[in-house]
Amino acid sequence: CWAGLRTLAHYFSSCYLALCLTTMNRSAIATSFKAPAGQAYYCCCCSRIALIYTIVTAVLWYHLNNNIIISPSERVTTPEAEDTLHHNNRISVSLQKTPVSAADSGYYTRFSQPDTYLCGDEQGKQSLPSTLQKYFNFIASIQTDLKIIFVGDSISAQFAQAFDSAALDEAQEDSVRAKNIFRPDGNRPSIIHICRSICSPIRGGGVSAFWRITNLILKENTKWPSRCTGFFRHWNEGQALDFLNHEYNSTQFVLPSNKGVSHQVNRTTTDYFQKSKLASFKAGNVNVVNGFDAAVFRVPHGWLQLDYIDSARLIETIETTHRILGATTIVIPTLPMSNNVKSENDWKKVTQINRMIRQVARNITKSEGDVQYVLVQEFGNLTNQLLMENAKNLDLLSLHQRDIDYSREGWEVDVANVFLQRPPITTTKWPPSYSQVCSSLPSNRTEACPGVKISSDGMHWCVETFGGRFTASIACLLGCVYNVARPPTDEEIRKCEQRCNDQFMSLNVVRDEMFKN
Repeated sequence: CWAGLRTLAHYFSSCYLALCLTTMNRSAIATSFKAPAGQAYYCCCCSRIALIYTIVTAVLWYHLNNNIIISPSERVTTPEAEDTLHHNNRISVSLQKTPVSAADSGYYTRFSQPDTYLCGDEQGKQSLPSTLQKYFNFIASIQTDLKIIFVGDSISAQFAQAFDSAALDEAQEDSVRAKNIFRPDGNRPSIIHICRSICSPIRGGGVSAFWRITNLILKENTKWPSRCTGFFRHWNEGQALDFLNHEYNSTQFVLPSNKGVSHQVNRTTTDYFQKSKLASFKAGNVNVVNGFDAAVFRVPHGWLQLDYIDSARLIETIETTHRILGATTIVIPTLPMSNNVKSENDWKKVTQINRMIRQVARNITKSEGDVQYVLVQEFGNLTNQLLMENAKNLDLLSLHQRDIDYSREGWEVDVANVFLQRPPITTTKWPPSYSQVCSSLPSNRTEACPGVKISSDGMHWCVETFGGRFTASIACLLGCVYNVARPPTDEEIRKCEQRCNDQFMSLNVVRDEMFKN
C-alpha cells in the first residue's frame, strides 16, 4: 500500500515536471531560469508538486524505516505474531512465562543426548538463586519456514536439540526427526552422542538440522570416508550432501484437536502422525532440502589450540559453509568461559577471539550469490554475566569487584581471577570453576559443592536454563534478515543485532509486552 502511494506520488509529480519543462522557454532555462509570464503558473505548479513529492517521500521513508529498521527484533517477539507467519515474517517466536522455573519444566530436554549433560533435580542440580530466576522465567516456541542448520561440537548439539524442542509439537518427534549417533562407551550404551540430525518439517514448514564438526570447516580438514565417532576431527562434502538430499513431507501435520497441540505423547497421536506422513509421501507431497537459508556455527574452541583460531581460518569456514550448504546468513556465537580455559592468558585469548569474531562479521566481503550476512550472537556475554552474578551469590568477589559495569568493553578480562577460582584438589583433568557449577561453597574446599543449573561440568551449559534465551535470540537475529520487506543495510543489521543481543544475550528482564497472553 505504501509502495503504491509512493509510486503514484512519483508518477503525478513527474507528469507535472514534464509539463513544466516542455512549456517553459528553453533559452530562459539555460540562462536565467525565468519563464515567460504566461508560463509562470506552470512553474508554480511544478515547485508546489515537487515540494509535495518531497514531503510524501520523506513521510514514506520515515514510515518504512520505523517499520523495517526497528521492527525485526520487535516483530518476532511480540504477541501480535501469535501462531501464524504474517506477510514478511519468515520466523517468529512466542514467549510464554512458566508457573515454575523454566529450568524445571523439561521443555528443552525432549531430545537431549547424552543425558549426562542434563541439569535436572535427578542430576543433583539446584535452581538458580531467586535473584536470577527472573531472567530465565520463560519458554520460547518457534515457527518458521526457514531451513536452519547448527554446526559445531557437543555444545552446539545441546542447543540444536533445544531448538528442535521449541520447533516441534509433542508426539510428532518420531515422525519427522532422523539422526546419526555413536556410543563412546561400550559399558554404558545408554550414553548417546549425535553426529547428524534433521527435523523436517518443523512448525511453520521449515527445517532444523545439526552437524557435528569438532574443527573449523577448512579444506585442510577434509577426509574421506566420514565416520560418526567421538574423535573424528574431519568433515567432507558427502556429509553435506546427505543433508541437501534429505526428503521430507511438504504437508504440515497437526493433531485433530482444537489447537493442534498434544500435551501427552501416546500411541494414538504417534500413530496419527506416522499414518499422515505415509499418506503424504504416497500422494507425492515431498520436498528436498537442496540448501539451507541460515547456519549457526559455533567455534569448537575446546577441541582446538586457541592460537589456531584466526580471522583467515574463520573467513574460510564461513565461505565454505555457504558453498557446501547454501546458507547466505551465518550466525556465530561468541565463546564463553569453559573448563578448557586454564589460565588468565587463555582467558585473554578467548576474549580476543570474540573480538575477532565481531570484526569478521562486520568486515567480511559480500558479493552476489555469496554470504550476505554474518551475525554475532553474544552468548559469551550472557554466560559471563550470569557467572559473575552467581559469583556474587557465592561471595567470591572483593568489594571493588561487586559493582561491575557490564557495558564496559573488556570487563570480563578484569575479573578473570573470579572465573578461574576452582577446587584446589580435584580428580578431574578439566575442573570447572565454582561460579559455573556451585549453588553454595562447601565448608571444606576439597569437597564437591552442591550443583546449580548453570553448567553440568564446566563445559556444557544447562539447556534447561539457557534454552529460552538461546532460541529466542536465534529467532530474533534471523528476523533481522528475513522479517523485512527489503534487504537490510549493514547499519540496519547491526542495530537490529544489537537489540537482539541486548534483550536476550544479557541479563535484561524480558519485557512484559513480549509475552503471549
